[in-house]
Amino acid sequence: MENICLSVNGLNINTLIAGQAESPPLVLLHGYPTSNQLWRRIIPGLADSFRIIAPDLPGHGLSDKPTDVDYDRELFVSFLAGLAEVCNLAKFDLVAHDLGAIVALSYAARFPERLGRLVVMDTAPYVEWNLATRLVIWLAKTPMTARLLLTRPLFRSFLQLGVAHPQVISADIAESYRQPWVADKAGRKAFSLTVAVPPEGITEPRENLSRVTVPTLVLWAAKDRLFGKRVAKQLRDDLPDATMVVVPDCGHFLQEEQPELIVDHLRSFLGGESSVDAPAA
Repeated sequence: MENICLSVNGLNINTLIAGQAESPPLVLLHGYPTSNQLWRRIIPGLADSFRIIAPDLPGHGLSDKPTDVDYDRELFVSFLAGLAEVCNLAKFDLVAHDLGAIVALSYAARFPERLGRLVVMDTAPYVEWNLATRLVIWLAKTPMTARLLLTRPLFRSFLQLGVAHPQVISADIAESYRQPWVADKAGRKAFSLTVAVPPEGITEPRENLSRVTVPTLVLWAAKDRLFGKRVAKQLRDDLPDATMVVVPDCGHFLQEEQPELIVDHLRSFLGGESSVDAPAA
């Protein structure tokens, strides 16, 4: 894996690159409050078949964190379109989690012809966020509680709520996700700003999900406390060409708990031979 910096829509975007340049492209999008490091145990199992591009979303990780923008649907969809242009991706497969999956669904609804296959994992695609999700967002976007959440012990506990087995979120793993948020003033502001937009401003209108015509895998954790299987089933039913797989014995951050199983499901769905071609030189 190689870390590079890409300029996308005027922002410096930290990006993990892996695989051979001639392989079919696969973009991986993480969610909140993680970074592209969420994919560190997934990428090695896919890099022999795909050219992997895993950016830190704007406002996250080591990417730029502007404090004068709205982190809404338009910003993130524009980012993904810009990333595809910068990387010369006429068509690509897309795997996304949490916030990244919200972005992926919006992109797929608008540009289905640009995607080969789509995988969405443990996300909130509808405006009817449950009480637990709204509470987490309120805590993260309120200045006083955000400062508390960014302390080492509470941030680790925050992440541990997203797994079925808290011990998998070690102090080192938690710190790797926390550090970009606390490295400077912009990071601390971004921790709140990136979740400050209401559901109506970040999710794609439900009626537009019928436009997501690409083959889609709804890959979901069996023990997700934020987004239960009911959400996954509704999403599967709302997408024209979707299948659903539930991953046992893991919570919201299923990449941390079941990486080998996730790789198996991704390889099975995406196929050894992708439906998209490698980008032109």
